[in-house]
Amino acid sequence: MVKPPPADEADAGAGAPRLTPEEIAETYAAACLARDDGERRALLARCCQPDVRFLQEGLGDEVVGIDALSDFFGEFQAGWPAEGEVTVELTTPVQEHHGYGRGGFVWIFPNDERGYGTDFVEVRDGLMQTIVVFGDPGPPPTAP
Repeated sequence: MVKPPPADEADAGAGAPRLTPEEIAETYAAACLARDDGERRALLARCCQPDVRFLQEGLGDEVVGIDALSDFFGEFQAGWPAEGEVTVELTTPVQEHHGYGRGGFVWIFPNDERGYGTDFVEVRDGLMQTIVVFGDPGPPPTAP
């Protein structure tokens, strides 16, 4: 499971060090998993612009803003099994260039149920501005 960098190393704001692309992904994954609304919002504020846009394949409307994104993840979590742990792991290295990035991931639910996907992001001033999520049919291919 991915873990976000310590808050004192990654707080957004003037003069604060910027997160690396890997740290952005780790902080975002931790936010997706955070059951506490305040913790989830704080994690999203460390890796997202206040007016972040979230677009997921199959989701009708885009989600705009940290509060709305936090609420969206809270609603997503409401459908999780009551028993067992849910995790999310990277399945590909995080790649970034010219203010855009991508990374593959897998949601792992109890009983080893898995949901794969790829996130594409636009980064502005060191924070995610736009997150576009695509579902994948399975794990990424491995080299022969």
